[in-house]
Amino acid sequence: MKKSELNELKDLTIKELEQKRNDVAKRLFEQRIQVRLGQLKNTHILRNLRKEIAQINTLIQQKKKNERGANDSREKKNN
Repeated sequence: MKKSELNELKDLTIKELEQKRNDVAKRLFEQRIQVRLGQLKNTHILRNLRKEIAQINTLIQQKKKNERGANDSREKKNN
């Protein structure tokens, strides 16, 4: 994944990132089947898709952590 694509992903919401992750996982599944059937010779595509899923998972966790941190700071201000 290029840096420009990663920057675009950073602007997405958690729901959109989860949908993107599901789409990439589906593509990974389809590519795995093609490898098993001998229709796909470029197996490095599988590695790239797994890497993309990991990057999306990281972004999701970062966003969730930031949301929790924002909620915690609001609660502290209210007390």
